[in-house]
Amino acid sequence: MPDADGIARFRDRPGVWLSFGGAAFYSAYRDRLVPLGLRPSWVTALAIIEQHPGISQAALGRKLCVNRASSMATSVQLAEAGLVSREPLPGRNRTGLTITGKGLERLEAACLVEEQMIAGLMDGIPDQERAVFFSVLRTLAGRISRKP
Repeated sequence: MPDADGIARFRDRPGVWLSFGGAAFYSAYRDRLVPLGLRPSWVTALAIIEQHPGISQAALGRKLCVNRASSMATSVQLAEAGLVSREPLPGRNRTGLTITGKGLERLEAACLVEEQMIAGLMDGIPDQERAVFFSVLRTLAGRISRKP
């Protein structure tokens, strides 16, 4: 991550800090998932599949905001890793996805990794300030993700 404090134009720009902070967290999280055989996008996919057993590959793609080809590739990779099962659904060329026991174990482990990272980052920050911080992050993410 570039030294934003060392770049005068960036020093007081919240968007820069959100971008750099998000990228740094993502990179560190991605590295910690390697021993679990996971990628951050797979963790999101597994969480969606857990919440929606039997979800079609197309619906998973819509929830992940990726195209059909990417959704199908992710589904195949998750199945090959034994993290989801793929079953035919009624209709033409439709496949449903269900998380497996192995997938659930890995999802729980990935969530624990994230919880430990956040605990370390938030150490010493009072609970009330954490709550405000998370609320602001949710609000910003919601505003950014809305389509005009």
